[in-house]
Amino acid sequence: MLDIKREKTDVLIIGSGGAGLRAAIEARRYGVKVTLVDKVVIGMNNSTRFSGGGIKAALPGILSTAYTSQYDDPREHFREAMIHGEYLNDEALVEIMTFEGPARVLELKGLGVETFDAMYLKVHYPHGSGLVGPLIKTARKMKCALRPGMVITRILVDGGRVVGAAGVDIYRDKMVVFETGAVVIATGGAGETFSRNDTSVNTTGDGYTLALDAGASLRDMEIVQFEPYVQAEPDLPMMDRHESEAEFHGVLRNALDEDFLPKYLPVAKEGQVPFEEQFGMALTDIRERVARSMVSEVAAGRGDNGAVLFDLRQVPADKWQADFASQYTRKVLLRGFDVEKKPVHVMPGAICTLGGIAIDGDCRTDVPGLFAAGEATGGVHGAARLGGDGLLDPIVFGARVGRSAAMAVGDTPRVSQDALEEARAAVAGTLRDAPADLEALASLRDRVKRTMWEQVGILRDGEAITAAIAVLDEMTEQIKATKVRSLRQFKTRLEALNLARVGRVIAGAALRRTESRGAHFRTDFPQRDDGRWLVNQFVRQEGKDLHYTERPIRLRTTELLNQSKFGIEVK
Repeated sequence: MLDIKREKTDVLIIGSGGAGLRAAIEARRYGVKVTLVDKVVIGMNNSTRFSGGGIKAALPGILSTAYTSQYDDPREHFREAMIHGEYLNDEALVEIMTFEGPARVLELKGLGVETFDAMYLKVHYPHGSGLVGPLIKTARKMKCALRPGMVITRILVDGGRVVGAAGVDIYRDKMVVFETGAVVIATGGAGETFSRNDTSVNTTGDGYTLALDAGASLRDMEIVQFEPYVQAEPDLPMMDRHESEAEFHGVLRNALDEDFLPKYLPVAKEGQVPFEEQFGMALTDIRERVARSMVSEVAAGRGDNGAVLFDLRQVPADKWQADFASQYTRKVLLRGFDVEKKPVHVMPGAICTLGGIAIDGDCRTDVPGLFAAGEATGGVHGAARLGGDGLLDPIVFGARVGRSAAMAVGDTPRVSQDALEEARAAVAGTLRDAPADLEALASLRDRVKRTMWEQVGILRDGEAITAAIAVLDEMTEQIKATKVRSLRQFKTRLEALNLARVGRVIAGAALRRTESRGAHFRTDFPQRDDGRWLVNQFVRQEGKDLHYTERPIRLRTTELLNQSKFGIEVK
């Protein structure tokens, strides 16, 4: 019999990346009791910490322009974010991010973040630790309860509103039911769904399945962003290579030794010049197009061992000492690989899911008492995300969701004994006093990831997606049939199940969107179709089935341009 304990809190926050930590700090400012939980170590295994460390906001003369473009005023930032998102963005959410962003970024200094202006130039890898570390210290000083090793298994809803959440404490080997009327999902995305990725292994889409099971809607789940320069060299770590001064001088080549990017991107300046000068834009603002060109070369038979080649032989020697990222790449990521003698293999990897939980401007979902912020949500970035907005989003909406959750606090609800026992039974039913199905789980998890990368990756088509859906449905049932012996192993099982479920949601949405837009590219529908697909897709869980719906996009202030910056023809 599993031990189970009741705990009361005013606000429960799930996830300790930038959004979760900022939410905890803001909610605590309102004098409420805040409990922040994470399935692993607080603040250590999330996309914020492993980010490039660049923030975009209209703060001319303050934020660095070394690795991303910056804007002089919020109106320009708003316009560019909408155009880059190919109009799938929610204008209200983009307006909040771009207009509140400058103040929220400046506010970071008061929260102990001394390096917000250029973390990638001032903080050793991982650069995002310059943001996460000070936020953790501030949350502790403010007496937020920080609970590592807490895997939330379900949001508890009674009478149509949230009354708490159930979870397993894998460090103390027991179950916990949190009684609270305000739950914030800040669990990040699901980059781990793809076998090639540049995210933490913990980004398994947990928040999406929690939201679906609670009755909330997800939106635009077909949109997944891929980072181009992820190492694909045998025996080297699968990590992003590009955010360093040295590597902006590198050249992508195919197996024929051709410098192929100029075939896909308009060239602004000829000659051996850094990426931004050559193509007239920051790499972080056009990564979707670069990733697609790399995969296209391999698909056309011009790849080398399933990848392309990153030629760094012409990088000036002094550039390897120009910044922390260049030094880290040479000394740690390359691990003795001699880039002066031969190119290194690279291939894109999933970096973030841009769809997610549907929220309003106050980060409320369509389930009363359930809130969400950060990469767990959709609607802020649309079909593609500008470089630097990935950190601005959790800073702005983390503060917003913390305030909203704190303002929603009332009398602490009571979780019924029936709900408590049901939550216990759901976990206990996966346990047995016999060898765990760990090899089967590892194999199923790997097959989910390979299926998503090979059939629902950067270049998509209806036939491949349809085949993937059948495989994902089958693997979901196979994972459900597995058993484990401990709560730590239960976490492994739950993550594998979440990957399969979220992969199925992404595949279903990708199959329905019969056009190409931003990071979503269909080889069988290569045009952007504003006449048919200027819509947002929403999905809910209805019993065992996923129910997709569409809502037309009605732009209030943004001009719809009949062109795409992603090299996609517009109907």
